[in-house]
Amino acid sequence: MRETTRPTLVREPIRVDVYGGKWIAIWRRRIIDADADFDQLIDRLEKRGLDEKAALMRVPRSGMFIG
Repeated sequence: MRETTRPTLVREPIRVDVYGGKWIAIWRRRIIDADADFDQLIDRLEKRGLDEKAALMRVPRSGMFIG
């Protein structure tokens, strides 16, 4: 039986102390931008032409449980 493995979304662990409570944009397995305001993050990505390419993720604050 074969087991399929996939690479992690980013190369290094996402630092909650830096990105907690923010939206992050990930492209080519690197965090390229972050902002607490989703619309401002999207605007910056559009200016750089990365709005369609980047993956977006909300990082929970330290101690929050999402279940």
